[in-house]
Amino acid sequence: MKAGRKPAGQKDLARSGQATIQEQTVPSAVSQSMTPDSARARREDSDSPDADPIPPGRKPARTPQEDDRREPGGARRPFLWNLLGSRPAKAILRQPAFPLALQVAALAGIVAVTINGWGIGLTESTDDLMTLRKTNLTTLFVWGFWWPAMIAVALLAGRLWCSVCPMELVNRLADALARRIGWPRTKMTGWLKAGWLIMALYVVLQLLVAGFSIHRMPHYTSNLLIVLFGLALGAGLVFREPRSFCKGLCPAGALLSVYGRYTPLQLDIRDPGVCESCRSKDCVAQKNRYRFDKRSCPSLLQPFNRQQSDGCVLCFQCAKVCPYGNLGFGLVRREASSRRHRLLRPFEAAFVLIATGFVAHEVAAEVKGLDETFHAVPSALQGLAPLIDFAWWEAFWFLLLLPLALWILVAGASRLLARRTPWKTLLLAAATGAAPVVAVAHFAKAAAKVSAWLGFLPLVVTDPAGLETLQRLSTHTLQAPSPLVGLPLIGWIMLFWILLLSRQGWFWSRQAVPDSLTAARTGLVTVTVFFGTLLLSWPWS
Repeated sequence: MKAGRKPAGQKDLARSGQATIQEQTVPSAVSQSMTPDSARARREDSDSPDADPIPPGRKPARTPQEDDRREPGGARRPFLWNLLGSRPAKAILRQPAFPLALQVAALAGIVAVTINGWGIGLTESTDDLMTLRKTNLTTLFVWGFWWPAMIAVALLAGRLWCSVCPMELVNRLADALARRIGWPRTKMTGWLKAGWLIMALYVVLQLLVAGFSIHRMPHYTSNLLIVLFGLALGAGLVFREPRSFCKGLCPAGALLSVYGRYTPLQLDIRDPGVCESCRSKDCVAQKNRYRFDKRSCPSLLQPFNRQQSDGCVLCFQCAKVCPYGNLGFGLVRREASSRRHRLLRPFEAAFVLIATGFVAHEVAAEVKGLDETFHAVPSALQGLAPLIDFAWWEAFWFLLLLPLALWILVAGASRLLARRTPWKTLLLAAATGAAPVVAVAHFAKAAAKVSAWLGFLPLVVTDPAGLETLQRLSTHTLQAPSPLVGLPLIGWIMLFWILLLSRQGWFWSRQAVPDSLTAARTGLVTVTVFFGTLLLSWPWS
């Protein structure tokens, strides 16, 4: 035997010891998905987004690219298609200004439209405001493009919209300022941490839309944007939690959390074995939390243990800081943990219940006869109490009475079919089953609005205030732009999508709520019939 060479038995013992140490450092969610060859690792510098040298003392991990070349019969790759694996995406990911530059640009745009809408619409009549909301840049941008685009992106790409949200940037700057000056702050606890303030703010927003028509008046829309900036700033100064605005005060938080869970485009790990053999865990390390770039997860999540709708806002910092390039974003397999369907949380279920009434009101408004039928109840209520304005009775109807009546019916039917199940469990399961259909119905209204309002975009470029355009339209010296796509076509497309997603939801319910399957499917079938009937009126309008 040559000097310095260990006997084979000692080599096996050393390897066994190494494997034992590695297994002790692996989170359970990762260790359960290990492949037999996960202990073998080596890194190719050219394949990592950062291509940093391997730090001294760190065991090289097998790269995802090596996993991609695995022999047939091995574990399947998590990604069917990975956007971050392309050269352009890697180049963008290396830039310290990504996604900060997008947030700064969005912030500048929001400030500009806030200034543009200030003081406009205060003296116009109700009929003029119906036109001004399309001819003014502020209302057109916020209600005609920003809000519908947020719904569309959530359905197609999860919370990717949050990557460019300027409110997160304002909240993060306030948090950094408070930490630097030692500002005393408190923790988010109880109902605030559970998301109920998000739900309350969403309801308040809908009440402001119904009662004060803030979506039609540019000045009120500007005030809303200022309030949102104030909430983001104040949350960073008051609460210690990172992204406190996103977690507890964003009015769109429940919408994004619910609608963003059905897309197959997810951020996830490419190979569990790489995370298993990584000792530094840079994506969750405390030392990286407050860096300018390549931070550990600012939302305090574990990127190697993603769950459906877990609060990830797709800032891609985990992908930037990972030394092995093991984070991807793209089309993942349905068995991935990030796509495993779960029961809605209580505040998310409450959003679905209330959104059912609000979305029904919006969908019905596209057809005159259906809209008149829909408003029969608030008209009758105003006749009983004429001192209360019709707008408040309308809000009372679609935010409370209609959802309450619909979901009492669903819960009652579920209770008859599944006795001894608590009412709370029935409602959570029913909302979980109904959520994807409600999301598509909401997107149907968003698509119809964008189609009808998009033609006004060239007009607001030349007249951002919209007052001259309003006058020209009122005197008929300018013809109003036609919708880009007809309502009947949008109706057929959305009806097909609802039926398709309803079929998928039938199987998703088994995974999300196996113990309350009857309630989940009752909710799913009820809203499918309800919104399917409403959308069926669009082609005949």
